[in-house]
Amino acid sequence: MSGSANTGDNANSSAMSEQIADLRGKVEELVAERSKYVGQALDTAQDYAGRVADQAQQQYGNAQDFVRERPGQSLLIAAAVGFVLARILGR
Repeated sequence: MSGSANTGDNANSSAMSEQIADLRGKVEELVAERSKYVGQALDTAQDYAGRVADQAQQQYGNAQDFVRERPGQSLLIAAAVGFVLARILGR
C-alpha cells in the first residue's frame, strides 16, 4: 500500500511542479511584456520633455529679444507685474 501512496505522492508532486513551471513562464512573459510598455512610456516621456525644453529655450530667447528691442516697455511691464503681485500677496 505504501508503494501506491508514494506513486500518488510523486504524481501530485510532479503535477504541482509542472503547474509551478507553467506559472513561472506566464509570469516571466507578463513581466517582459510590461517591461516593453514601460520602456515605450519612458521613451515617450523623454521625447516630450525634450520638446518642452526646446520650446522653453525658444520662448526664453524670444523674451530676451523683446527686452533688447523694447527696454522701456519691458521695464514698465515688469513694474506692473511686481505691483500686481505685491497687491495679491498683501505686502
